[in-house]
Amino acid sequence: AFPPRPEGRGLHAANPMTSQQGGAQRPAGIRDVARKAGVSVASVSFALNGQPGVAKDTRRRILAAAAELGYRANPQAQALRRGRTTTYGLVIRNLSNPFFLEVLTGAERAAGEAGATLLLLDSHYSMERERMLVQEMAAQRLAGLAIAPVGNGESVRLWQQLRPGTPVVALNASLDGITGVPRVYPDNAVGVELAMRRLAELGHSTTAFLSAPRGMAADTDRLRYFRRLARELGVRPVIVYSPLTITDVRKATATLLTRREAPTVIITNSDYTALGIYKTAHDLGLRIGPDVSVIGHDDLPTSELLDPPLATIRLNGQEMGRALMARLLDPDPPADFVAPVELVERASLQAPDRFVHRVFARLSATTR
Repeated sequence: AFPPRPEGRGLHAANPMTSQQGGAQRPAGIRDVARKAGVSVASVSFALNGQPGVAKDTRRRILAAAAELGYRANPQAQALRRGRTTTYGLVIRNLSNPFFLEVLTGAERAAGEAGATLLLLDSHYSMERERMLVQEMAAQRLAGLAIAPVGNGESVRLWQQLRPGTPVVALNASLDGITGVPRVYPDNAVGVELAMRRLAELGHSTTAFLSAPRGMAADTDRLRYFRRLARELGVRPVIVYSPLTITDVRKATATLLTRREAPTVIITNSDYTALGIYKTAHDLGLRIGPDVSVIGHDDLPTSELLDPPLATIRLNGQEMGRALMARLLDPDPPADFVAPVELVERASLQAPDRFVHRVFARLSATTR
């Protein structure tokens, strides 16, 4: 079901009225204002919406009556009458990932500065739930949609069908086959290349890349760049498909690191999932850095507090949120926003300890 309206957003009154049914209190309505001011409901509507056709003295009387009763218009009801609203939707894949909170912070600030409201919803990496959320937001006639979709962006097409002519912006998504939709995403080509060239320089010959399951990954371009760079640099690529919860990442990492030819470095899809790799490596008695290197993505504020500090691809999530909102608010939106990235080297990225890996490979083989 659609989330309840946030407190303070609907019709409410500072001085509630008393109804005729058992003394229960109710908020003042437009008819109460009309009755108190001695005018028609239409006159109240014109006056409160700043429209012509109401005498100056009458307008003052209506405004005074509305203030005395504590009347405030219901923005959702107004939107239904007018066919427009200043509320925009933001659907993300996984609210557990703090990166999306950084994006939300930037987007909310930009929305507030423009007098708009942002409604945040989480699809929980479910295509079915994502589709349901888009349908309900369209039914409520939201002014536009920003979405970090699951998979290939079918929900973007759905929004275009349900709310033609209203803006839609994609976050961290390739959107293969969908044109005319502005995107906000990090420079994945540069991010993958920075990580791959550096780990090759350090002597890593087998590299794993953690990805969402097939059909659910939206930023598939990162995977393409990874494969291409692996061929160019002579690095053996290992792709690990896993649901991106910490529990699932830990299971996938345990399977990966106990293989006969385990990778010496793992590139994660986010700093958030790197935590699952850290925990599993610790359980296996492996040191992050010398035994298995880890490179994250996003550079969350907590990443340098991990033990050891996490090497990662840095980007500005709040700036991406602002860019997202700017493209929703602009009737003629600019081109895609490609967030600049940089490699932040920390102790989780080191040259591989060849002796440790030979010993661990033998131990892995004997336990099979």
